[in-house]
Amino acid sequence: MHNKNSNTEISLESLLKQGDRQMFKVIFDAYYKRLFAFSFKYVENTYAAEDIVEGVLLTLWQKRQNLNKIKHLKSYLYTMVRNASLDYLKKEKKFVRLDLDKHDAAAVMEQFIIEEETHSILFQALENLPQKSRKVFELSCIQGMKYKDIAEELQISLNTVKSQRARAIELLKKQLKDYPIYQLLLSML
Repeated sequence: MHNKNSNTEISLESLLKQGDRQMFKVIFDAYYKRLFAFSFKYVENTYAAEDIVEGVLLTLWQKRQNLNKIKHLKSYLYTMVRNASLDYLKKEKKFVRLDLDKHDAAAVMEQFIIEEETHSILFQALENLPQKSRKVFELSCIQGMKYKDIAEELQISLNTVKSQRARAIELLKKQLKDYPIYQLLLSML
């Protein structure tokens, strides 16, 4: 069984390789914030992180014809950003700490990508919920508000809060059926 993400990634790469500017915008929009956060962990400078990510994405566009040599676009982008961030630190003659928490490339990057993808999957599922259900779910399950307080804030009945929360959980279970960790977490709510 093929992973949906890898099929999507392959089609994105092939369209980008063909010079599809709209596909580049899709890739830019999908990765910019993630790559910025990743770079910022290294350089701890907003402007530098923005420049690094923009430079990496520009390089991707300029070298799009060579994408057939890249096996995984996401890993490629994270590696480029990591290397550019470390280069920035060297050029700025800033001390590059070699502790495992910050610079053990493979382990830290892999863990960051997994966490970021996990959050991305959940937030995408939340975006697909009906607005009322999503709002009740966020207030109840994410912010930890009590039913009574949610009812007052949204000006709805207590029973509506309960039913919207239950509906949100059921819809999320359906959307996230391929992710056992979410099934477990949702069943505990």
